[in-house]
Amino acid sequence: MPIMETGPLLYWILIFGCFYHMESISASSKTCIFENVKCICWHQDNGFHVNCSGKIGKKIPKIDDNVVWLDLSHNNIQEIDPQKLPNRLKYLDLSSNTLTNVKKMFFNSLPELRFLNLSYCSVSHVEEGAFVDLDNLQHLDVSFNRNLGFASLPNLTFGLIKTRISSLQLNGITCKTGTGTTLRRHHLRNIRGTNITELSLDSNRLELFEPGVIGWLPKTLKVFSMANNKLTTGVYLLEFAPMTNLRILNVSLQLHPPKYPLSVLDRCQDKVERQIYDGANDSIKELLENYYNNDYSLNFNWTIPLPPNLETYDAHSSRLYFHVPDFSVHAPNLRHVYLQNNFIISWTGHVQMKNCNILTLDISNNLCSHVSLQSLQALKHARYLNISHNDLGQDLEKDTEGLLFKTLERLEVLDMSFNRISSLPKQILRNSKRIKYINVSNNRLSDWEVSVSGMPNLTLLDLSQNKLTTLDDNARINIERAFKHSNVSIDLSENALACSCENQEFLVWMTESNQHFLNIDNYTCSPPNPRFSFRTLNKSVISLSKSCKSYLGWYVGCAVSLAVFCSFLTSRLLVKNKWKIRYIVYKSKQKFGWVKQPNMQGSTSVNYEHDVFLSYSGCTLMFVLNEVIPRLEGNRNMKLIIRDRDYLPGFPKTDSIMHSLQESRKTVCIVSKKYLESRWRDYELNMAKTEGIVDRSGLDFVILILLPEVYNSGYPRKIMDLVKRNCYIEYPEESCACDDFWNELVDMIES
Repeated sequence: MPIMETGPLLYWILIFGCFYHMESISASSKTCIFENVKCICWHQDNGFHVNCSGKIGKKIPKIDDNVVWLDLSHNNIQEIDPQKLPNRLKYLDLSSNTLTNVKKMFFNSLPELRFLNLSYCSVSHVEEGAFVDLDNLQHLDVSFNRNLGFASLPNLTFGLIKTRISSLQLNGITCKTGTGTTLRRHHLRNIRGTNITELSLDSNRLELFEPGVIGWLPKTLKVFSMANNKLTTGVYLLEFAPMTNLRILNVSLQLHPPKYPLSVLDRCQDKVERQIYDGANDSIKELLENYYNNDYSLNFNWTIPLPPNLETYDAHSSRLYFHVPDFSVHAPNLRHVYLQNNFIISWTGHVQMKNCNILTLDISNNLCSHVSLQSLQALKHARYLNISHNDLGQDLEKDTEGLLFKTLERLEVLDMSFNRISSLPKQILRNSKRIKYINVSNNRLSDWEVSVSGMPNLTLLDLSQNKLTTLDDNARINIERAFKHSNVSIDLSENALACSCENQEFLVWMTESNQHFLNIDNYTCSPPNPRFSFRTLNKSVISLSKSCKSYLGWYVGCAVSLAVFCSFLTSRLLVKNKWKIRYIVYKSKQKFGWVKQPNMQGSTSVNYEHDVFLSYSGCTLMFVLNEVIPRLEGNRNMKLIIRDRDYLPGFPKTDSIMHSLQESRKTVCIVSKKYLESRWRDYELNMAKTEGIVDRSGLDFVILILLPEVYNSGYPRKIMDLVKRNCYIEYPEESCACDDFWNELVDMIES
């Protein structure tokens, strides 16, 4: 049954409830062992639940007697030992096993069983009275046991009258391929006196019912499903009328072949049954005359007999092919009719429905090309009407008086999408004041004339994927009135909207009412206008307004803006990469021999002339002389480059700095406040970082010695990149920690 019937809110409530239930089970579940078989167990209000799905082999282990819910699906069970099952069991799922033969002894010790699922078990035979001892049985599912066939139904249903059966699922119990099957009276004679409320015969290649079968079904039946079969018309269609309790009739998905090529390789063979005499087969003609004399008339006046309390009729995707003639229907409780995805190629007949209360009618995707102005007049209570995916454009365009939807005063949802509509008359929905949603997307509309100003409940008008370039003054005034009375939204996406000077008034109106337009960021211009974007509609409209006044001013402004942007971008790039640029310039000069290299004395290092290039400010010179040199050169035999000692006169200062960086294993910067203020020290620090990134594969080439006056007041932003990479060491304020400091510094230099 389509989800529209229950409503999206209820659907999401059910989904949330299922997830919540699963979370509750997983939170309270535990592992239990039955004869070395590990299963999942949990307690619920009505007793102990056990899930052994996919956990066991061919034999069922002994299950504790306190278990009331048992899932044994997806195993390889071939026989059932009733002594192994708890006698208090109420729910038993044996689906997807290999129970080819269902015997009476299997379930005779389960008097409290209510739910039994034997689907997908490869069952080919059911012993007569197999379920007769299940006094409390309410739900029985033997679906998709293809080898059963209708011939097994007498045995399968034998004794169900002694149970409390309310739901019987007989889906897919015949082979997938073959000629159409016929359901005969003796197949279901055993359920005649039961209280079954739901019967499902889906996917059985069912083509015909023998006359009398429908009449023998339980009078309590509320839901009857025959979906995915091969049903053809027959006398049995006249037998539904007396089913006074029937609420839902599902005959959808007819004449849909099984999947290829799996169906070709199917080895299933239908059972051949002997002809059974039941006292009703003497003369079909006599039986039919009986029916006609008692309940029907052979004088057809195209009156469709339906159950008097039927609420939902679902025949979607059933390959129905006909022209709708004049006919009448008496179904005062019919609420939902689903006829989509068929071949109802014209709806020109007049439909008479006394006390019609249909709320939902879906005739979409039927290749329907004609609809008469009187065909929908009986739908006075309709709230949902879907006529999409048809070819009704011409007939809708001719309805200038609004006769087609004249009686649909309670309509809330109307879908006319995919109908090749070029225009709609102004008065076509003149009486549908309660409408909430109008969908005319995927048509050929080039204008919008339909009056919506008198629809206070309208929330969405879908005009997407049409040929609209603009909305004229009348349309804007009409929609503007709707804005004042309702919070209506309009979807104009995927239309050929003109972003030109001629359409400036429409674009300004969109700017003023942009909160009412859905997906406005995805609207596009036709022809494409790179200077106009609906993502920035206000700016684009202002820009368009200016351009329409003077193209010269626009060109000048654009050129200036481009120049400013390029200048800004260039300056940003130069500032951001100035040290890298200076480093590349120096390397280029060095490559071509334009740099005079100072000749400094070598060291003991294998790869570099010096171990450390020391960068410091003048205020820390005494610290260098009294601490750094004795500790590193005197005690550790390292070779340092000290600018006040090792730089040779006559060489440019920048060349000496770069040479010192390149010929040293590491660069150590003694960072004080004065150091951070010095431009030359800044040069040394940044060129050292560039050297590390470009030629040394990392910033660990640079080591910062942070003096207390620096780190006590917070790390400066200038050195944060090195601090984040842990390329620094803090000089301690306490003299007792100095030895550890120098040892750690040496380790960082030698690493």
